Amino acid sequence: MKRICTTVNIFTITSLSAFIFASTTNLLLVQTVTAQPVQTKKQVNQPIPFNSRVRIYPANNSLPASRLMTIESVIKKSSKMQITEAKLTTYNEFAAKTGLYKSSISNNRMVWIITGFVQGELRMSKGRSVCTDNAKLVEVTDAETGDSFGRSIYCPPNNQINFM
Repeated sequence: MKRICTTVNIFTITSLSAFIFASTTNLLLVQTVTAQPVQTKKQVNQPIPFNSRVRIYPANNSLPASRLMTIESVIKKSSKMQITEAKLTTYNEFAAKTGLYKSSISNNRMVWIITGFVQGELRMSKGRSVCTDNAKLVEVTDAETGDSFGRSIYCPPNNQINFM
C-alpha cells in the first residue's frame, strides 16, 4: 500500500509539473503571437516650419507719439531718394490702397509711408539695374521698430529695364 501511495504522489507531482509547464508554455506562446511590436521613434531632425520665423507685429495705434519713430529718423533711412511725401498711418490704410495684406501685421499697426523719386539709374542690392531714370519709390516702415515692410518701385514708361 505504501508503494501505491508513493506512486500516486509521484504521478500527482509529475502531473502537476507537466500542467504548470504546459500552461506556462501556452501563455507565453499566446503572448508572443498576439503581442504588438514595440515601435521606437527615431530622433529625426524636423524642419523648422517657415512660419515660425515670421515676426508678428501686433496693433500699436494706442501708443503715444513719443514711442514712435520721428519723421526725421524715417527720412534718414530713405536718404537716397528725394522725398515727396511722408505719412504716418495705420497698416490697414496702406493695405487697403495697395491690396498688399500680410497676416503677420495687425491692421492697427502704425506705419510710415515714404514716397519719393530717385534721379538717375536705380540699382538693386545685387547690382541689377531696374530703372534707368526717375524711379518712384514707395517704402513702408514700421513706426515703432523701424523695420521695413516692403518697397515698391515704379518706372516711367521707356525707363524700365526688362530682364526676361
